Amino acid sequence: MPRPTVVVTRPAGQSRQLTEALQAAGLDVLGFPLLAIGPAADDTPLRAALARLDDYALAVFVSPNAVCHGLDALAQVQNAHGGAQWPAGIAVAVVGPSSVTALADRGIAPPAYRVIAPAGAQGGESGGEAARFDSEALWSELDTSPGAFAGRKVLIVRGSGGREWLADRLREAGATVDAVEAYSRTLPEPTTMQWQAVRDSLKAEAPPYAWLLTSSEAVRNLDALARLHLSPREHERLKQMQCIAPHARIAAQAQALGFANVLPAAPGDAGLLAACAQWGDAYAGPATPAPASASPVPVPAPAPVRAEPVPMAAPAEATEPTSTKVERVTTDTTSPSSNPSGSAGTSTMPGAFATPARRMNPWWLLVAVLVLAIAGGFWWLQLRVEHLTQELARRQQSNDALVQETRVLSRNAQETVKELQGKVGALDGQVTETREKQGTLEQVYQDLMRNRDDWEIAEIQQLLTNAGQQLQLTGSVQVALAALQSADARLARADKPQYNQLRRAIARDIGRMKAVPDTDLTGAAIKLDEAINQVDALPLLSGERMLDRTPGEGGKPAQGAAKGASAPAAASAAAAGGNVVSRLWTYVLDELGQVIRVRKVDDTNALLLSGDQGWFLRENVKLRLLNARLALLSRNEPVFRNDLAAAQGMIARYCDTRSRRVQGVLTLLKQAQASAVSVSLPTMAESLGALRDLKKE
Repeated sequence: MPRPTVVVTRPAGQSRQLTEALQAAGLDVLGFPLLAIGPAADDTPLRAALARLDDYALAVFVSPNAVCHGLDALAQVQNAHGGAQWPAGIAVAVVGPSSVTALADRGIAPPAYRVIAPAGAQGGESGGEAARFDSEALWSELDTSPGAFAGRKVLIVRGSGGREWLADRLREAGATVDAVEAYSRTLPEPTTMQWQAVRDSLKAEAPPYAWLLTSSEAVRNLDALARLHLSPREHERLKQMQCIAPHARIAAQAQALGFANVLPAAPGDAGLLAACAQWGDAYAGPATPAPASASPVPVPAPAPVRAEPVPMAAPAEATEPTSTKVERVTTDTTSPSSNPSGSAGTSTMPGAFATPARRMNPWWLLVAVLVLAIAGGFWWLQLRVEHLTQELARRQQSNDALVQETRVLSRNAQETVKELQGKVGALDGQVTETREKQGTLEQVYQDLMRNRDDWEIAEIQQLLTNAGQQLQLTGSVQVALAALQSADARLARADKPQYNQLRRAIARDIGRMKAVPDTDLTGAAIKLDEAINQVDALPLLSGERMLDRTPGEGGKPAQGAAKGASAPAAASAAAAGGNVVSRLWTYVLDELGQVIRVRKVDDTNALLLSGDQGWFLRENVKLRLLNARLALLSRNEPVFRNDLAAAQGMIARYCDTRSRRVQGVLTLLKQAQASAVSVSLPTMAESLGALRDLKKE
């Protein structure tokens, strides 16, 4: 009878011990990785966190892979060739026994280090059947008293896409949590042989198969790959196959995706082995005892398993190096047959006569020896086959690791090729640019080879063209005048008759340029800038602070100063007059004058501005002045005067016009308006026309 087969979905290279234990328990194993573990795409955050490891009060490793990759990165940060040196004062927390073992292999174990793990994860503890190895169980082992994590930093080393439950609880407790990725989880690509083995398992005459699902992500990957690579009928049969899950969350994920038969198992390799053995016994009877060197494994209470043949579905697609199914030969141990009963002695009874024993036939002894020899040879052959099968499994696992490494190297090579292609493209661009520069240099060389007259004409044309553009864009008459004078000086040094007509045109343009009245646009722009800078300090009519007025307006500072200055005189007058009622009346009037002020406002809306509206008013005034400044520089007189008038109107309406600052700003705006006089600028059309006529000759 074919033996049951367990499909191990752990990443390649991480299921050797479990595979050997399952084979020793009399079960066949099919390797079908649904996850691939590799280095993180960007380990810069991990290295940065490990470089300041002393800042953390607790470090949490969520899996053995996190322990291995995290400590390897720590060794690189510390430049330690003998392994990472973990600080003794920093506690380490893990979520399962495999992580505790991984830490111990790196030398991090009690009592030298404080290792926090759920109950049952460390040696000497008993978690019982209800033991849990997850974030919730680890949280129950931490010190969750109020203020225990307040102001402390916690480092969580995990893979890509991990749970946030523990990080959220730590943040709620007041801790600063830094979660960094130490490794990546990707979807492997099964080989054709693996797919064929899974499809064979879906046939009606196939032996029973059970899928060992060790993570929720593996369950999702299995369902996704099955939808891509299997027919709908095969997919439905796959969902009816037996699944074994070591955690309630994994079982819930499998049931949510439609897997009907999910057998719960205890956490850890021992729990998985016990559940697989229980399932195998339900189909094939008690399993073959393990070798004497194997350590006994506690078997949890049996869970209900559907023993009847169930329809099976097809495998799911992945993206990882593959491992092939390990075919095992059933170890039928044969014991030598017992001797025929003809040689059995007879017992005597009192009063009875003993009958003589019959003589043994020597041929029976020869047959017994032959049977023993055949049984011994068959047993030796079975041991040999078992050894070869195990060796094949080990080599297959090694081949899987090599294939994975080859894929990684191939991916790196592809990235290198892409990088080289990018560099080649950049070189092509540089070659094209070099050719363009070469063409430009050839054109320059041809220009240099022209005669002196053509060169002088080209220089004068360029000079006049630039001056005309400056005149049109910026209105700078001085630049245009300087260009015309420079061109006339060059033509005068040449002293050629053909240039006389051009020099006359240039002289007329110079005269028109000199006749243009000067306008102080720069001074007007400076006045506008000063006014913009003082807008924020202008007192509003709706403001609460004292208004900044002239001393003659009866302001409080002036009154205080006058009062302080005339205090001795008032005191002497009061002493001389001795009129108590008059002094009292004067004192009351002074106090009321400081408390109550009466002022006249033409626009009542100006008093209703709130603080935010006052801020928006100032910003609008500044925007109006900035628009006026831009219109002034671009010589757009209508826009300049409209914006300037709008800004003056807002200042006069909402600000206190009796204030010195308001009066100063209004004075600046009036001066800027007076300085910006609209002037029609001349053109250089006559000089450019004469130059074109000269080039045609």
